[in-house]
Amino acid sequence: MSLKTKQQQGSALVVAIFVIVVLLGLMLALSRVLLSSSEAVVYEVLGTRAMLAAHSGLELAATELFPLEQSAASCAAVTATIPFSGAGLSGCRARISCNASSAEDSEVGTIQLFLLQSTGECRSQADWSQPCLPGELCASRTVQMEVGL
Repeated sequence: MSLKTKQQQGSALVVAIFVIVVLLGLMLALSRVLLSSSEAVVYEVLGTRAMLAAHSGLELAATELFPLEQSAASCAAVTATIPFSGAGLSGCRARISCNASSAEDSEVGTIQLFLLQSTGECRSQADWSQPCLPGELCASRTVQMEVGL
């Protein structure tokens, strides 16, 4: 009996090390999945903020292009870059472009058309003097609207 006991000494240690290695690998895999999932949520939130910044820029440009109770302005009245400083859009800006053209309508005559394009950009750093750096969280969304007078 003592011979069998001597032959089996240390086998529990091998099994314990094997279980620890398997559990460690499982924990590493789960932590990697959790990290990528949280990173995806951050990019989704940043992209939503960029979309809202683009829409806000478009609405501000439309109010500059067509002021209340005044004649329509030209594309020169539209602000090119709108920085946001509010709590919801801090770290975001909207870049606006405006192109004017005209079209012929058989019933009305000549119609003045304006193509407004707004690009909302959000980033984790507030320094807009440099492009988005590697490792920095950045997102941009573009929307456009055509309005006529």
